[in-house]
Amino acid sequence: METTEIIRTGAMLVAFAVAVSRGRKIWMLADAGAVLLFGVAWIAVPGTLLGQMTTGPLDGHHLVMGREFGALLIGTVAIFYKIRDSGDITVSNVLLYSRVMGIAMQLMAVSYTQLYYRDLEKGGWTSEQAWFGLFGGGVWLLGNLYHSARNDQFGCYGQRNDRLSFVLRLDGFLCLLGGLIDFAFPDMAVSMMVKLKLDGIHLHMVRCVGSVVFMTGLVSTWAPVFLKDEDKRNVLFGRIVQDVVLLAVVLPYMYTYGIFSIAFLA
Repeated sequence: METTEIIRTGAMLVAFAVAVSRGRKIWMLADAGAVLLFGVAWIAVPGTLLGQMTTGPLDGHHLVMGREFGALLIGTVAIFYKIRDSGDITVSNVLLYSRVMGIAMQLMAVSYTQLYYRDLEKGGWTSEQAWFGLFGGGVWLLGNLYHSARNDQFGCYGQRNDRLSFVLRLDGFLCLLGGLIDFAFPDMAVSMMVKLKLDGIHLHMVRCVGSVVFMTGLVSTWAPVFLKDEDKRNVLFGRIVQDVVLLAVVLPYMYTYGIFSIAFLA
């Protein structure tokens, strides 16, 4: 292991130990801050991030998918920001549980990629992805799993058949379905949108997008059992912000790279 790898691994472990030992609220703030920085990096310099972890030339679709992933990550932070001060224990439980599921899906995607798309001549992933994906994601998963598992209060309240709860349930269903399709059938999902010769980079990025969409869908699905309508509205507002950020980030680059299509946008 090179010196730089030792330093960054040690720094991540120290940061993880400090954040996870300071309690649930501090951990969730640290989690949101890290996700925000990671999302901004994917939007600002997707070529740099992908260039460090992939083989072969990158095309416009690779970069747009990277920015889409970053926009969705930022959207999850928007949801957290709106409901961060809630006094309902159900809210933080749902956020932690959704993180656990979403990160677990990303770890499965990275493992699959390292098995089947590693060190290809082009369109593959390098061992550097294993550090970012498996080690970084594994630490992220452990922190959320720890604070989720040690909780002894679960909250959850009765759902009402009002319009707000219906919209949240519908949004959750669509996100869960869309996320599962992207994760399980990335080749089919992309081929429905654009005519493109797919490589390992395309397929993995679609799975990453699917995992975040699924994670978001879990929050919307469980939001109707929150105690306060304010928290439910904040989840819905965060989802709107997520979609606005996604459109604002992805749409201009689709035109820039000449890959705009209504199906891809949908």
